[in-house]
Amino acid sequence: MGFIPHPDLPIGSLRPTDMLFLLVAGAVWEVILRSLLWKYKTKPMSIRIRETKLKELEKRVRRSRDVGPSAFVETSKLERQQLAEEKALATLAEERQAALAAWNKLSRNLNFGVCLLIFFTFYGIPLIEFSPEAVIPHAGEILTTEEATKIAESAMQSFLFPLSIIGVAIKASKWGLPKPKLSVGALLVFWSAQTTMGKLIDGIEALMIP
Repeated sequence: MGFIPHPDLPIGSLRPTDMLFLLVAGAVWEVILRSLLWKYKTKPMSIRIRETKLKELEKRVRRSRDVGPSAFVETSKLERQQLAEEKALATLAEERQAALAAWNKLSRNLNFGVCLLIFFTFYGIPLIEFSPEAVIPHAGEILTTEEATKIAESAMQSFLFPLSIIGVAIKASKWGLPKPKLSVGALLVFWSAQTTMGKLIDGIEALMIP
C-alpha cells in the first residue's frame, strides 16, 4: 500500500527533537490542567448519595400527600425535610461552580505562563522552515528567487491549512522568526498537542460526566 500522492514539501530546516518534546509537553500539560479541574466538574459520591436520598424523600412526600388530610402533619414534616435538603444541595452546587470558575481562571493563568516560557525559550527559532532553495523546478523550469519564494510560501500555507487562515494566535506564534511566512514556531507545535489532547479529553468527559 503506497502513500497518498502529494507534492514535495520544500523543507529547508527541521528540528524533530524539539518538535517531539513540545508535542509531548503540550499533551502532558493539557492532561495536568484538566486533572486539576476534574474533581470540580464531577459530583463527589457524597453529593450523589444525597441526591438519591432526596429523590426517595420526594417519593415519600408524594405518597403522604396522596393519603390526604389525615397525614397532614407527616406530610408537612417531610416537605420541610425536602425543602431543607434542596436548599443544601443548591448551596453546594453554587460553591462547586464558584470553585470551578476559580480553577478555570487559575488554569488559564498557568497556561499563559507556560506559553510565555516556551515563547521566550524558542524565540527566533523555527522548528520547520520552508526554503525557496528547496523548491524543485518542474520539467527543468528555471525559477527566479522571487518565484521560488512565492511557491515556498504557498506550500507553507497549504501545509498549515486551515490554521493558515486563522488570525492573531498563529501570527503571535511566529513573532521573532526570521522568515515568518516560511516558518512554524514552537508555540504552534505546543498548541497543536494541547488542542488534540483537549478534544480527546472532551470526548471522555462527555461519556463519564453525567
